[in-house]
Formats: sequence, C-alpha cells, structure tokens
Amino acid sequence: MNITVSQIYIYPVKSLGAIALQEAELTSRGLKYDRRWMLIDEEHRFLSQRKYPQMALFHLSVTDIGILVKHSPTNDSIIIPFEPLDDERVEVQVWDDTCIGTYVSTLLDDWFTNRLDLKCRLIYVRWQFKVCR
Repeated sequence: MNITVSQIYIYPVKSLGAIALQEAELTSRGLKYDRRWMLIDEEHRFLSQRKYPQMALFHLSVTDIGILVKHSPTNDSIIIPFEPLDDERVEVQVWDDTCIGTYVSTLLDDWFTNRLDLKCRLIYVRWQFKVCR
C-alpha cells in the first residue's frame, strides 16, 4: 500500500491562518511549529474563528526568527518569537479541558487586541493538546 501526501499545513496559532509546507519536520510534539500558540480572552478561554470570524484576516509564515503574522485589512505585521519573552504561566480553558501556557509578550497582546478589537493575550502552549484530552 502506497500513501501519498499531497499537502501539508501547519497552524502555528490556533484558529489563525494555515501555512502550506513543501516538507515538514516531525518533533516529539508533532509537526514543528504546529499549534504552539493561541489567543485567549480575559477569562483564559481560547479564541476561535467560530466565535470571532475576524481571526481569518491574519496570514502567517515561518521566518528564521519566528512566525510572521500579517493582518490583511491594515497590512500591519509582527513577529511571534519562537520562545516566549515572558515566563508567567497560565491555565487555559480549551473546550472542556485545561492546558498550561506561558504568556508570550505584552507587545504581542496589544498588537492582537488592537487588530481584533478584542482584549486578548497570546500564549505559548507548554504541553501537547492530547495531554488536555
């Protein structure tokens, strides 16, 4: 039996744009950079395009220093560093589960808050989602 993979996509920030890859690196956490970050609200619940369709207006790409995020309507962009600039941990609600994350930076929080017109924070997910169920 032959298996052919025709397309590979990663979603570095949960519910933001996908990145199409020609090849992917597999790590102990899955595909490299896939679902490593997410935006959360003030009650520490994850944000989703299902509730906030304006999240579809972001386009992402991988650079040497982090994930480049572009906001379509404003053409503004910012880089998410591969490692958080903060070390404060937070419990996050993802559906019915709780995961642990680390805040990334207040600069990124403000950038996303302004473009989404919604108070939010960016976190780096410390453990795989399967740990959360």
